[in-house]
Amino acid sequence: MQNTQTYSDGLSSTFFGQVMAFFGLAMLSSAVGTYVGFEYALSYIMQHPWLMFAIFGAELILIFTSNAWKNSDLAKPLFALFTFLSGMTLAPLLAQVAIQMGGAIIYKALGATAMTFIAAALIGFRTEKNLMGMRGFLFASLIGMLIVGIIGIFIPWSNTFEMLFSGFGVILFAGYTMYDFQRIKYQSGMHPIDAALQLYLDIFNLFTFILRLMMSGRNR
Repeated sequence: MQNTQTYSDGLSSTFFGQVMAFFGLAMLSSAVGTYVGFEYALSYIMQHPWLMFAIFGAELILIFTSNAWKNSDLAKPLFALFTFLSGMTLAPLLAQVAIQMGGAIIYKALGATAMTFIAAALIGFRTEKNLMGMRGFLFASLIGMLIVGIIGIFIPWSNTFEMLFSGFGVILFAGYTMYDFQRIKYQSGMHPIDAALQLYLDIFNLFTFILRLMMSGRNR
């Protein structure tokens, strides 16, 4: 493979184990954050919308300062705090979905997310094809989706467009999952926290777009 460096079996398994440990911590703390947000903070968040912007601001601060704390004793607590806060941001969305369509669609979205993530991870980890060339396309697609999403705040779009937008989001983050797992497999310069954070953002966005896709399908 070009522009990559393979590990010895021992180092590779050690690094991968560290990444998976942080990823497991991320999933656990995110689930706790969602539960806390849904059960205890939802009404307060709905009454004070500014709180969501404060949470997003705290998340951005943690991401942009990660290089300063990822090698310190605060690495695990701050990493868990970030994923806890991101889990809290899901609470209003899940509450809205549960009220409008029932809780079953949430469980279906979780199942679909798990299957999609695992399939993409296996492809990225086992394929012999170099996926590093996907980086430019993935990044450009992400920027394009961000721009379209911002426009959608001011100019509401049709349910059909929502399906297309969400479907592309699912494809995009499935692609990111494949790409990131191959990076974890071959690139020795990655820090375990950086790698785990990428995987967490992949599965977080996969879930939200799969949920949006299912909701738009039911609204047809």
